[in-house]
Amino acid sequence: MDPLIRVAVLGSCVTRDIFNRTFNPGYRDLFECVALANQVSMVSLMSPPVSVDPDELNGLVPRVHGELLREFSRSFLDELTTTKPHYLIMDFRPDLVFGYSELDKGEIVTHNTWSTTKTRFYAGRELAWYRADRTPRKFMEAWTAAVDSFFAWAEVNIPDTKIIIHRARNVATWIAKDGETKQFRPWSVSMNRHWDVMDEYAMSKDGVESIDVLIPQQQSFEAHPWGPSALHYTFDYHQRFLSRLSRMALLDVIQETRSGGAPRSTAKHRRDGGTQ
Repeated sequence: MDPLIRVAVLGSCVTRDIFNRTFNPGYRDLFECVALANQVSMVSLMSPPVSVDPDELNGLVPRVHGELLREFSRSFLDELTTTKPHYLIMDFRPDLVFGYSELDKGEIVTHNTWSTTKTRFYAGRELAWYRADRTPRKFMEAWTAAVDSFFAWAEVNIPDTKIIIHRARNVATWIAKDGETKQFRPWSVSMNRHWDVMDEYAMSKDGVESIDVLIPQQQSFEAHPWGPSALHYTFDYHQRFLSRLSRMALLDVIQETRSGGAPRSTAKHRRDGGTQ
């Protein structure tokens, strides 16, 4: 049987991995991930497309090469209109960690130090780099304008898609293989204050919901498939999130049934701040 619930992801690995069988082996019993924008800044997403010779995105593995081509074309927006997901789950860590760059011809791209900035396409072309902790006023002006633009676009193009803000945060510690608890650098945790501001702004939009299942003792761990990181949590986190999303979807189905099939976008705004 085909999955009943279509989801799309706009954000980072903490959201993408909810729909990864390594972390949630049975997620395909209920969910299908139909569109993904991985490590893409909101400012980049809502800027004009960027023309690029694929050969200039050199030195990247095929998956990352493809992700950059999709970012520059802004094809994620087309994917959303085509697939019409029931839920779009967003986190803003790409903006938090990378920010965005303005290039010499006016192009806007994510300042992705894992990929974009290492390519021939990027070399020698950066005019400015903006991030919340570096240039707070300029960054937030551009970021809020991009978020406003996205939600206006979504209201027209995917009106029946419910948008969920994933309230993840950088954690302070990780567990080594010998059981010792180790600290991440303070910068990661200090950036959470900017993440708070971004989440609150997005959550002020009509109809937006949130999921927050982070517990105070949340940690990363050395044996994580992608290695220890302030956002690579122990697997219990991914299971809690999927359970909360499943509960939300069930309640939405019940509400729609009782109201005679009212679209999901008309659901009353609420914040899911618990950690049950």
